[in-house]
Amino acid sequence: MVSPALILVVLLGILPMLQSLVMAFQEYNLLTIRRVGTPFVGLDNFTTLFSEPLFLQTLVQTILFVVIVVGFVIILGLLASQVLNQNFLGRSAIRTLFLLPWFIPPVIAAGIWKWLLNTNLSPINAVLRDVGLIQTNIGFLTDTNTVGPFSLPMLVVSLVRTWNGLPFVTVMLLAGLQSIPSEVYEAAKIDGASAFRRFTDITLPLVRPIIIVVATLLSISGIGYFEVNYVMTGGGPRDLTNILGVYAYDQAFTFYRFDYAATASSVILILTSVIAFFYIRYMLKGD
Repeated sequence: MVSPALILVVLLGILPMLQSLVMAFQEYNLLTIRRVGTPFVGLDNFTTLFSEPLFLQTLVQTILFVVIVVGFVIILGLLASQVLNQNFLGRSAIRTLFLLPWFIPPVIAAGIWKWLLNTNLSPINAVLRDVGLIQTNIGFLTDTNTVGPFSLPMLVVSLVRTWNGLPFVTVMLLAGLQSIPSEVYEAAKIDGASAFRRFTDITLPLVRPIIIVVATLLSISGIGYFEVNYVMTGGGPRDLTNILGVYAYDQAFTFYRFDYAATASSVILILTSVIAFFYIRYMLKGD
């Protein structure tokens, strides 16, 4: 008997993915579909996208977004898990409060931060002006100055994604820390190891498998990410926060080019498959 869960996976996951892959090799323009149909075009869609400056910019920015988010989340998650693993008054309450961003849907979180960082209405700008740190409002989401691929809006949306995903990573790392026997740390203390040496020689090696797991999950989800960037900036200003998920959405529902959207989605699939391949290879090698 076929499992209901397997049927759902096929219907909601595999079949749409296969349909998207087929569309990537067709001309699927909703504006001309009645006149020309959906002819097979081979690799023309891929050639078109990879020769388009905006798509290449979007691809670079997607990788940048993933690197920033994974880097920040891992570093901050390690620090937060170390703090929350200590015994102090009110630890349970602090742990509960720390989890709150995890329970907020990304769309809602993006809407809240969009208001908080609005150039003209931002309470953050108001506070900074009142204390004399700035004279004019900071365009957190509208500044178009860049340093290479870096821009303030890209940093901001990356930090919002970090804020939303940090509790999950912290919980994972905290579970790893609590699985380390306290005797190991006590023996290291007796041997004269400093707190830094205990962290680098004991903590990091023992939680490394968890770090690799969460880094892999964050990378895979980040490559196809959509919500925060779309709600906060729509990919702007000047496409500086455009990432593959937003690009694919715009191609499908703004320009009605489902073929280009499917091609961009295929690039997402390829990138995530490469990450998954190396992760599985690492796990098998570890076994």
